[in-house]
Amino acid sequence: RTAPTYTLEKHMSNLPTTWDQTVDFVAVGSGLGAITSALAAHESGLSVAIVEKSDKLGGVCAYSGGEVFVPGNHKMVQEGAPDDDDAGWAYLDFLAGGYADQELARKLFTHGRRAAQWLDDKAGVAWKTIKDFPDYHHPHAPGTVGHGRYLEVGLFDGKTLGPWQRKTWAMSPHMPPGITHDELFAWGSISCATTWDYATMGARIAADQRGFGPGMMGYFLKAALVDRGISAHLGTPVRELAHENGNVVGVRCERPDGSDLWIRAEKGVLLAIGGY
Repeated sequence: RTAPTYTLEKHMSNLPTTWDQTVDFVAVGSGLGAITSALAAHESGLSVAIVEKSDKLGGVCAYSGGEVFVPGNHKMVQEGAPDDDDAGWAYLDFLAGGYADQELARKLFTHGRRAAQWLDDKAGVAWKTIKDFPDYHHPHAPGTVGHGRYLEVGLFDGKTLGPWQRKTWAMSPHMPPGITHDELFAWGSISCATTWDYATMGARIAADQRGFGPGMMGYFLKAALVDRGISAHLGTPVRELAHENGNVVGVRCERPDGSDLWIRAEKGVLLAIGGY
C-alpha cells in the first residue's frame, strides 16, 4: 500500500476573518528551546508570543535534572581549564555511533557554546559547571573529560518571577527540590535519601529557591516574561497552523474555555514541543 500524500492545503483551515493577536514570531511550547527562541527573537527586535498547552510554564526541561552538555563552554575557560575541541568532537562522534548527521552535529558542537555564552550575557542565566561530573564512559571513551562539559544553574529565586511565580513549575518529580547537583552528590547522590539535609531543603522550598530543571527554566522565564514582557498564553494548546499561499502565517489555539484564539505570526512559527 502506498502512503497518502498530504499537503498543507489538505490539513489547514481557511484564515480567520479577524486575528486576536498579531506578532512577528510565535514560539509554541515553553521549554528550553521555545524560550531561547523567544529571547533571541525579542533581541532581534521582533514582537513575540509564547503559547503553552499546560497550565504552567517550563516544559519538559522543568521536569528534568537541568543539565546541559556543552563542550568548550565559557565556564570551562573561566575556570582556567579550556576544553580541547578535537577531544570534544571525538567524544560527540563516539556517542553518535555513526548515526549522526555530520552537518547538524557540527552545528550543535559549534553553536552550543555560543548559545550558552549568549544566554549568560543577555538573559542572566547563572550557569555553573557541575563539579566532578564526568562525561559518559569516562575515561574509556575517546575525548572524554572528568569535569566541565555539563552545566547547571545556581539556585533561582522563584519570587523574582512576580505574577508568573505560581504559573511556572517550581519542583520536578524526578529530582529533590531546592538544591544543586554539587549538594546532592555531597549528600550521597540520588540513591541515598536518608543522608540528605532535609532542614536545608525545607527552608529553601519555603523560600521558593529552585534548583535542577525548575531552577534552569526559572532564569529563562524571568528573562522572557518579566525582564522583556513577552506575552504568554497558558492552557492554550495549538490546534492547527494557519496558512496563506502555502506559507504558515499563524496558529489557531484553543483557550481554556474552549474558544478559538487566532495569533498571526508575520515572521514565523516555531514548534518547540514534544520534549526530548
